Amino acid sequence: MPLRPERLILIHGAWAGPWVWDALIPELAARGLRADALALPGDGTHPIAARDATEVDFHTCLAEAITSEPGPVALVGHSGGGTLVTAGAEAFPGKVSHGVWIAGMLIPDGRSFDDIQHDIAGPGKRFGVSNHVVPSADGLTSWVPPEHAMRFFFQDAPPETAADAARRLTAQPAAGRRLRTKTSARFDALPKLYILAEQDQSVIPEAQKAMAYSTTNISLTTISTGHVPQLTQPAQLAVILAEWFAS
Repeated sequence: MPLRPERLILIHGAWAGPWVWDALIPELAARGLRADALALPGDGTHPIAARDATEVDFHTCLAEAITSEPGPVALVGHSGGGTLVTAGAEAFPGKVSHGVWIAGMLIPDGRSFDDIQHDIAGPGKRFGVSNHVVPSADGLTSWVPPEHAMRFFFQDAPPETAADAARRLTAQPAAGRRLRTKTSARFDALPKLYILAEQDQSVIPEAQKAMAYSTTNISLTTISTGHVPQLTQPAQLAVILAEWFAS
């Protein structure tokens, strides 16, 4: 395994924002890991609005974060943010030393999560929150109603925490929700960690296993949480990350 990265870039998933990492960052710092939460186009904190965001904007945002400082970086993607881990590792093999997916979209062969759902649930069928996503009239964005976010994303959080997190979700650009990334041998060689959330009601464990085992050079570990362990069990998640980087 390469040397420990100088910093971690934390990439949030669909409808979330950098705030979803707030509890994890100090836990990582306490274990000697510097981490920066990335703002993505359309997440309400990035200057590009959701309806104006393009796929190029997502790749540009990631590239700027990776190249903003010298030294190796690890990309840590949660849920849909996992597609950008794959994209960044493929585009910057000399800079990205490790890739981590937390209940994340690890789909390295140019397929999509829709394909994974097809394989598991059957033609035209969906599981988890996918059945409750509400597209905008113009098709440029989508959102998840709070009651469904609480059920599928935050069901293992304290009620007040779950309700607050559900309210903070924003519209997601269609351009960023279903990114596809072709990969090569350099991605295969990347040291990878997949953290499987065992109580996940959205990206169900069967789907997580299928994605984790779709590639090579990967370690798989589990955490007994729902979809967002960085919110519900940040200390335990930080331990998993710190031990893997040190191994």
